[in-house]
Amino acid sequence: MSGEFMRFRWLVLLFLSLSSLTACTQDPQWTLFYYVDSKEIPESVTLSENISGYYATSEQCIAKGKGLIRLSDSGVGSFQCGHLCVATEDGGLTCDSILESF
Repeated sequence: MSGEFMRFRWLVLLFLSLSSLTACTQDPQWTLFYYVDSKEIPESVTLSENISGYYATSEQCIAKGKGLIRLSDSGVGSFQCGHLCVATEDGGLTCDSILESF
């Protein structure tokens, strides 16, 4: 009986380990760019310097951006959520599309 229990525990542990690895390998689809104490998106901005996280959905990205503004000391800020952003050869970023503060 204890041998069967040990095998069962081992299988459960193996399953949990493998499923957690799968979750860690999912690529984020959305990148949050947050601008502290700025009501407007700055005119000339380096996106890579303002990354504040990566999210699976636009809804998650927007919620986090709004939360950062609420939690800021000034209550002021702006953000953008970029979809499928990748690094460029010159060290910048390019995104398929960008959603601005709501």
